[in-house]
Amino acid sequence: SLGSISTETHESLAIAMNKLGAKSNTGEGGESPERLVDSSRSSAIKQIASGRFGVTSQYLTNAIQLQIKMAQGAKPGEGGELPGFKVSVDIGRLRHSTPGVGLIS
Repeated sequence: SLGSISTETHESLAIAMNKLGAKSNTGEGGESPERLVDSSRSSAIKQIASGRFGVTSQYLTNAIQLQIKMAQGAKPGEGGELPGFKVSVDIGRLRHSTPGVGLIS
């Protein structure tokens, strides 16, 4: 998801998958509004998970496919964690959260 991997990596994966005719998944981190409306840069599959990070009406209406994550699975501790140092101003904006504060999904 965006935040656990860099913005550049997340976008590069989506571009490559789109060129191959395959589908990339946003993961739980959402996607920037600029990418949502650009089909060459947007992930086809939009994930909705327990934290609902980055989920907006624009996010949902620009999905080709939705993935609803029901549980974290076998992850240790409380589940998916994004440490505060990875929650930058941009990641906080996209996830509708506070920069510098860790996130648990």
